[in-house]
Amino acid sequence: MHAIDEDYLSVAEAAARLRVAQSTIRRWIREGEVPAYRLGRRRVGLKRGDLDRLVTPVRPAAHENQMSRITTTEVRQFTAEERRRGLETMAELERMAKAITAERGAPFPSSTELLAQMREERMRQLTGEE
Repeated sequence: MHAIDEDYLSVAEAAARLRVAQSTIRRWIREGEVPAYRLGRRRVGLKRGDLDRLVTPVRPAAHENQMSRITTTEVRQFTAEERRRGLETMAELERMAKAITAERGAPFPSSTELLAQMREERMRQLTGEE
């Protein structure tokens, strides 16, 4: 084995090493994410060090403490006044919904009613009762 063979991996070897498809390695080469080198007229090689640089932590260690502070927030309970106002608002919304329904009727028929109507119509079409 030549010294040059020890420094470079084929596309297939690189794919196996990183546990990705060969097409992924070729795409990374095409998009410039990893440099590739011509080894003769037909052979393409990738340096081991270039592949190693592709492996990076999902969450950099420097930001790990900041991320945990951001995602762990304390949940504050509502005060008695906030609960009272929230319940009053919900009751007012229910009154408004009933008033609108009484004035205009139901905005949409229920999905169960629509399905039943469609089923009946389709049965009439199939049996020729139109």
